[in-house]
Amino acid sequence: MAHWMCTNCGYHLQATSPPERCPGCQQACLFNNVTCYHPECGGEGNIDQLLVRATLKAVAVTPQQAESGAGPVMEALPTGYIFGSLTEEQRRRVKSLETSEAYKVNTIICKQGAEAHKLYLVEEGEVAVECELQNGKRIPISSVSAGGAFGWSALVRPYQFTATVVALSRTRVRAIEREALLALMRSDSRMGLLIMQDIASITASRLRNLELEMIGLLQGRR
Repeated sequence: MAHWMCTNCGYHLQATSPPERCPGCQQACLFNNVTCYHPECGGEGNIDQLLVRATLKAVAVTPQQAESGAGPVMEALPTGYIFGSLTEEQRRRVKSLETSEAYKVNTIICKQGAEAHKLYLVEEGEVAVECELQNGKRIPISSVSAGGAFGWSALVRPYQFTATVVALSRTRVRAIEREALLALMRSDSRMGLLIMQDIASITASRLRNLELEMIGLLQGRR
């Protein structure tokens, strides 16, 4: 089976042919074949890191980066991802809990391992979600731009951030305190289920990206 990657959200799967609709972003998207057909990759059971990086770069590139020919090797999350399944009334109730916060470029908003008190919705700008290794190196997992969310660890025990989030530009977010949102989710179990389902999708997506980055690091040491 070949390896396929969605050109819209970076979703990766292994199948004989790509699906008509991406399981990650739920859109009818084009898929790149990122299977390695060269002996140095170890055969068709593996992925070609050059093709993977090119696909992820195309997914996350901004218009300004496209003009300069540069872009981060990250996955961009779909707009409104975490609350996309909620009704207008449910979104209104969530919005009543929000407070506005602003961050300068390169500011660390969340630190991996720290207690997660808030969930964040990006209103303006872009942030990078990075995994910190023991040697101090950071691996980019995803980028989140306006309409996306991060800090989902605030809703999942042990309430510790699993990644570091850094502002890539001047960024404004809408923050929601953990206890207030959890209380709202408990009062409306249907809404709570929908939010947790979206969080599960975000988690799976980031794990796929981290796996691809780790494979790239290991292949680079050969």
